[in-house]
Amino acid sequence: MPIRSLFGGSLALTRHALDLRLERQGLIQSNIANLETPGYQAQDLPFARIMASITAGQRPLNTTHPRHLEVDPATAAMRLEPAAMKGPVDLDEEMVKLAENNLMYQTAARIMAKKYEGIRFAIDEGGK
Repeated sequence: MPIRSLFGGSLALTRHALDLRLERQGLIQSNIANLETPGYQAQDLPFARIMASITAGQRPLNTTHPRHLEVDPATAAMRLEPAAMKGPVDLDEEMVKLAENNLMYQTAARIMAKKYEGIRFAIDEGGK
């Protein structure tokens, strides 16, 4: 059994979620850092839309030649999706987004840790 299919792809999906949460954290921190920068507009990453495109298996680029390189869908989506929000930075709103994103990151990290604990348990205790 290939290791990639061990959890039915959920491990890879969790990894994408962690990557996106980390990227979003950086954008939110950038918004807070530029709170008093004249003309700066808040940016955000549409996490739900990007994850939906990843789970749907949508490919951002079509390859027309067998020697074309594959592009990771999450990486490509992150490059395409950050969009400027309308209006200046609202500190309260950014702090709420920061706390929510941090909580969701920790949750995804725990899910990933539990999956690895399951693998470790199967390896250690499976033969007994």
